[in-house]
Amino acid sequence: METTWFHERPVSEVRPGDHGLLGYADAEERDRVVGPFVRAALATEEKVVYITDEPAERLPGLEHCSFDLARLRSSRQLRVLPRQEACLDRTGAFEPGRLADTLFRERESAFDEGFRAVRMTMDSTWLLTGQGGSETVLSCEDRVDQAISPSTMAMGICQIDVRRCGTRQFGALRESHEVLMRVDAEFDDGILTIRRIYGPFGLQLRGELDASRHSHLSEHLLRAMASRGGDIHLDVAELDFIDIGGLNLLAQHATELPKGGELILDHLRPDVENVITMVGWNRLPRLRPGARVGGASS
Repeated sequence: METTWFHERPVSEVRPGDHGLLGYADAEERDRVVGPFVRAALATEEKVVYITDEPAERLPGLEHCSFDLARLRSSRQLRVLPRQEACLDRTGAFEPGRLADTLFRERESAFDEGFRAVRMTMDSTWLLTGQGGSETVLSCEDRVDQAISPSTMAMGICQIDVRRCGTRQFGALRESHEVLMRVDAEFDDGILTIRRIYGPFGLQLRGELDASRHSHLSEHLLRAMASRGGDIHLDVAELDFIDIGGLNLLAQHATELPKGGELILDHLRPDVENVITMVGWNRLPRLRPGARVGGASS
């Protein structure tokens, strides 16, 4: 695997000073990161600053929640700021300096208001289609970083819809962040980690898959299969070991996919692929290797 300088951080492990990037592939992925980020703050003594034109009750983590949103806004623990107030000039154009002022002001006031930390987030996808495009977004991220990274009480997530962002654009954004935000693991016992992925949709497996963990993989694979039709991808780049029973389990679930769907194993290690070929599972119509390390597909 190629070594990268940034950290991948599950949202439950976000910490003060983190200026994280969430490149989401669909609304479910966004909600499963931003929702816990917001709810964790409101359930404790942390402040949330969400820059958006959406009403609070429609935001990730706040839809159908048990929080008293009116009380939270009155106490200033929840700050939902429209773009016009937070980062646009009088003509409606984006103004990075105003965004910086807003973030610094909200960060500094959080301490005076008695909150132990402040969490900030904004979806910057809309800036990609405006004047300046990705350069404007990068300028925005630089201002956000100045407000968050040096702080011992601030943390933030910058949201970008990767479907509306070119590969080069997103690469530049990734280079401007030290932390990439990820959904929390579906299962993690210190030996095997199972995490939902969205681009493409499926599961990421890390660690070792032995007989004592087959039932956990089966459970989460069935959940993924039930939630969407079509192909299911398994990213096995960081799967260090899989036993024959585990391979048999994958072959079995591949046959149970809805018509037209395949179980695709991405980033297979050569030794695992050789075992699959040796026992003949590669000839099953709904189980096949997918993307190789480096991006090529078989």
